[in-house]
Amino acid sequence: MAGRTLLLCLLGLASLSAIHASAADKPHQVLDLDYGEVLFHFYQEDYFTAITHLMAASERERLPHHRQEAEMLLGGLQLSYGMLDQAQTRFERLLDTDSDPALRDRVWYYLAKVNYQRGHYRKAQRALEQIGDHGAPALGAERALLAANISMALGENAHAAQSLRGVRAPAGWKEYLEINRGIALLRAGNVAAGRAVLDDLGKQPAAGEELRALRDRANLGLGYQLLRHGDPQGARTYLNRVRMQGPFVQAALLGAGWADAEQGDFQAALTPWMALSKIGGHQPAAQEARLAVPYALAKLGDGEQAAAYYELALDYYEREQKNIDLAIENARSGTLIARLAQADTGTSGGWLHDNPTLRDVPSGRYLVEVLSGNGFQESLKDYRDLGYLAGALNRWLDKIAIYHDMVDMRRLAYERRAPKVRQRLARQEVTELKRRWLQFNTHIDAAREENDPLQLATTQENQHWARLADIQTRLDALPQTSAYAQMREKAAWLKGVLYWQIQADYPIRRWENHKQVRAIEPLLDEASAKQTAITRALAQARAGFSGYDERIRTLHARILALLPRIEAARHASGQHLQRLALEELETRKQRLVSYRSQARYALARSYDQLASTPGEHP
Repeated sequence: MAGRTLLLCLLGLASLSAIHASAADKPHQVLDLDYGEVLFHFYQEDYFTAITHLMAASERERLPHHRQEAEMLLGGLQLSYGMLDQAQTRFERLLDTDSDPALRDRVWYYLAKVNYQRGHYRKAQRALEQIGDHGAPALGAERALLAANISMALGENAHAAQSLRGVRAPAGWKEYLEINRGIALLRAGNVAAGRAVLDDLGKQPAAGEELRALRDRANLGLGYQLLRHGDPQGARTYLNRVRMQGPFVQAALLGAGWADAEQGDFQAALTPWMALSKIGGHQPAAQEARLAVPYALAKLGDGEQAAAYYELALDYYEREQKNIDLAIENARSGTLIARLAQADTGTSGGWLHDNPTLRDVPSGRYLVEVLSGNGFQESLKDYRDLGYLAGALNRWLDKIAIYHDMVDMRRLAYERRAPKVRQRLARQEVTELKRRWLQFNTHIDAAREENDPLQLATTQENQHWARLADIQTRLDALPQTSAYAQMREKAAWLKGVLYWQIQADYPIRRWENHKQVRAIEPLLDEASAKQTAITRALAQARAGFSGYDERIRTLHARILALLPRIEAARHASGQHLQRLALEELETRKQRLVSYRSQARYALARSYDQLASTPGEHP
């Protein structure tokens, strides 16, 4: 692996990991239910559902408290889906509002990111210059890393290294900043300073697998850099730091062997090369080790062993070439792309070995590097997103008839219920109840002002009072005898007792009536409000089905128009993925052809040497 290529890979790894780590800050409090639902899907990494619900909620103006945050989130999602024009327009629109400084800083960062992805590096630099110091430390680290990548893209490597120096970074960011600074120094020609930075990074303890892999790549890149610059002893020091259980062990073993060989110690070089040849891997390092072992044996003067290993190497290369031919055929047939589209790629870089859907694909084991590369992964993500979108559109297409049925059911329900509701509203029941309440309230007030207990008498008491009054009237019409006089006295006494009872209960009855009248008032107000709401709902009910038939037909036609475009785009994306895979497989095939040629030539030379040596036989 060439030193420049390895350094570019290191830069890509650091940039991608940093971008992945820069997740949106979670809000302290969610005030809109729709926005909370969007965030639920977002943090579940269900981005398609999140962006769909977010666009629908924005269209319906259901995010009054989180409008700017929603716009920022939607722009970020569009950016992640490669919708650069839409994302840029949305971010620029946010700058026209009275947004807070921290939000504006984040908008300028995303605009710089959009222009960087488009290759507009100067515009990206100008966008970064607009960012203040209002954001979190993570934003400062992201900004510094993006600024360094832009500077390196413009060839300003020294400026890139300087911009990364002394940047405040939260936990997990420092390593990415340092590795990029080391790369920038090396590319700027300051080998000593770059070596010091990467050397320090390569010796630091790493807590997680990602940081350990980053440390291994730093040591590996520095080792090959020194090997290329003629310092095999220094290269061996860094290559020895690479973990034997890590993903870069094969490249480290190959480089360690060449470091020993450059120093003339071919016996020592055999140790890593023999270990590498026994791994049986399919990486270029393992394939090159098949030639390196007999080469070292020949240098040590063991021609017979060298010839035997060259023969083993030829057999190995012939088998590998057959497998490569089968892998090429497999890639051309589309099986590889179909399997990759079904696979969960993950983010750790080790998914090719753990994913059972690729184990039966012959080309998979030869494409570890190209499949894990950023360009291939972005194209694969586009391919899978297009497939998911096509599936979603087909599901929506199947549901169109259901939407028609829903509209018909709403229309039918309205036509059945609306006349009865209007008839009930026409009775003005609430108005009549209010009239009766006012009448009763007036009666209570009159009783209180006149202080007449009889006005609050019960129905039975009023009947008794009227009967006694009638009796008295009849008795007064009778002759004035002692018998009738006693009856008149008894009637007067009964009437007095009844009045006394009514008067005794009058204060309590007056209080109870007053309390009941006051309790009925809010109920009448509530009934009036409900009547108003029903009247309004009845007027708005048509909006639940009116016009939807045309909208459904329009959406149906739009889906039918989108499906061929999506299929064409997905086909083009699949062809691009297939082309990338085939290019890598063809490169590997040509490398194997070259190795076979070298092995044949070296084997022939070994036979000649053995034949010219008395007593030696191949």
